[in-house]
Amino acid sequence: MGRFLDSLLEASAAYQVRQDDDGFLLIGSPEFAAEFNIVVRQATDDAGEDFVAFPISDGGLGYSQMFILPLDEMPPS
Repeated sequence: MGRFLDSLLEASAAYQVRQDDDGFLLIGSPEFAAEFNIVVRQATDDAGEDFVAFPISDGGLGYSQMFILPLDEMPPS
């Protein structure tokens, strides 16, 4: 996996990471909504060779979750 994708999957105050069979769900923390929105925008900009990002809107101008689908091997859980 690429360096940016690896950094997305590390612990963060802005979100929790939940591993799924096909990828990872990043769940934004309401207390750090602005920081999570920045992470989502950067991930969607950097998506392509290593992963695909599917942001989920919070119903307003920001994001509440993002699903990451790696395009190469999944890391061990």
